[in-house]
Amino acid sequence: MQIKQLLTTDKTLPESTLSLINHKTNQINIKRMTYCFFVMLIVEPIIILLFDIRGLLQPNAPEHWLYLSYFVLHLTLWLISIGWILMRKMIENKGAELNFLIPVLTAVLLMLLSLINGLDQLKGNEITVYIAFILMTGVALLMSFPTNLFVLAPSYVIFVSGLLIFQADPDAKLRSLTNGTIFFLAVVIISSYLYRYYFDSTLHTLELKEVNDKLNYISTHDSLTGLYNRREFEQQLSTLDPEDNNKIALLLLDIDYFKHVNDCYGHLIGDQVLIYFAQIIEHAVPANFIVSRWGGEEFLIAGQVESLEQALNLAEIIRVQIAAKPYPSAQGDIAVTASLGVSLMTGDCIKNFDHYFKQADDALYLAKENGRNRVEQAL
Repeated sequence: MQIKQLLTTDKTLPESTLSLINHKTNQINIKRMTYCFFVMLIVEPIIILLFDIRGLLQPNAPEHWLYLSYFVLHLTLWLISIGWILMRKMIENKGAELNFLIPVLTAVLLMLLSLINGLDQLKGNEITVYIAFILMTGVALLMSFPTNLFVLAPSYVIFVSGLLIFQADPDAKLRSLTNGTIFFLAVVIISSYLYRYYFDSTLHTLELKEVNDKLNYISTHDSLTGLYNRREFEQQLSTLDPEDNNKIALLLLDIDYFKHVNDCYGHLIGDQVLIYFAQIIEHAVPANFIVSRWGGEEFLIAGQVESLEQALNLAEIIRVQIAAKPYPSAQGDIAVTASLGVSLMTGDCIKNFDHYFKQADDALYLAKENGRNRVEQAL
């Protein structure tokens, strides 16, 4: 992988995709920060009691200011931990609005730990604290470049300053500066790589999901109108509550003289007319109704009703809306009408579907025989 690819994300991706990946990243970081603060909530009081307060209580100790500094720094870390734990629900709920919080808080924590590391130099300690925590930060938190650089750089500056001020041994100072700089640069590169790996992995998962969703949509929907196809109509019909199957309306609709539209205006306009009236049908029926393109200019509609009269009223609403809303083409308004046949499914709608469909089909045939642009019910 090239350095440019390692340190950057693909800005050509749709904004919605980048936003989703950032949201997922932020949720992971919030969860991991919470684990970290739970540990600090327990560990920091132990350090304060066993080391800081113990050092402060030593009589005539020349290093009171040092232990007092330790105490203030560890207490600050503990108070930050309490604040995070108390507010974590709010932070999780407002993840998008608080995206800046993780980098800022991480930078503050690392600066506090770098101060502790600097004070450790007075006692001859090595740079274990600094190295341990920048490694943990780089591996645990998902941060892209240059965000990770901005987060780590302040603590690195404090780390170097602490060595220059508090470390008296020239050899130890040089050794610590060399090791700390190497680890600092290594963590920037490692964290950039880990973020890029997570970014690519998440993007791949989203792309696979999008492809699967598209394939599922293609297999269940009519390619022209976007309505359910025959197979999916029957599948959706099978999901209706069996206790309510005794009151399901079946409406079969056919656009009148649609061949005339194709002959006069062409098939491309004819397709647009079908799309237009498919939308009218979808908006005319209740949201829980199943609407499908059955074939050609035929549409099949099903849904729960309280009575046959309600089903006939719904069919009449659809018929009136189609007749009242001509398609506005470039060649002028194209007015069409529709005929509808209605049957009421009162038995097992799946097992006896062919029977009820034939009833609706016969009623549709009757509507056409009686002059079209009308609604008829099954005899």
